[in-house]
Amino acid sequence: MVIEVLRPQDFEDFYQLFSKLMLEAFPTFSPRLKKHFLDKDYNPQVLRYWIDNNMRKVLIARDSGKSIGFIIGDNSYGGVSFISWLGVVEHYRGLGIGSKLLNTYEDFAISCGSHLLELFTFEKVKPFYQRHGFSEIGRREEGYYGQKNLIMNKTIGKWNENYLDRR
Repeated sequence: MVIEVLRPQDFEDFYQLFSKLMLEAFPTFSPRLKKHFLDKDYNPQVLRYWIDNNMRKVLIARDSGKSIGFIIGDNSYGGVSFISWLGVVEHYRGLGIGSKLLNTYEDFAISCGSHLLELFTFEKVKPFYQRHGFSEIGRREEGYYGQKNLIMNKTIGKWNENYLDRR
């Protein structure tokens, strides 16, 4: 199993996996909300724009060349790297793939000068992030798209104004 940065020629394969997991792995999302994400907020053109303009980083987990997981996160902004999505094919869950994706993204965020990782998640997966050093810092009972958001973060460094020159 390898973790690698999404290459342009692998985008279609990644997007197939993203769509599959969007439809299968987020039980609190209504069918209409899932359709909205895939048709509007996270359609292929939007994701390509973010990637091509260095606004988001996508890492892919592969097993024998097959995409089995991904993480999508922002590049550092103001020293914070925000994780938007983490997904692993059900058959491969519990094997440490999500952990490897998260750790690889954390290394990337540190290399960008981030001092903080942040994400929104659900109660069910909160223990996973806690095992990786994240702490709950807040909740929104009816946050983005009407979803209950657990807001978690992890300190990964110290703020340094010298990173302002990197953009």
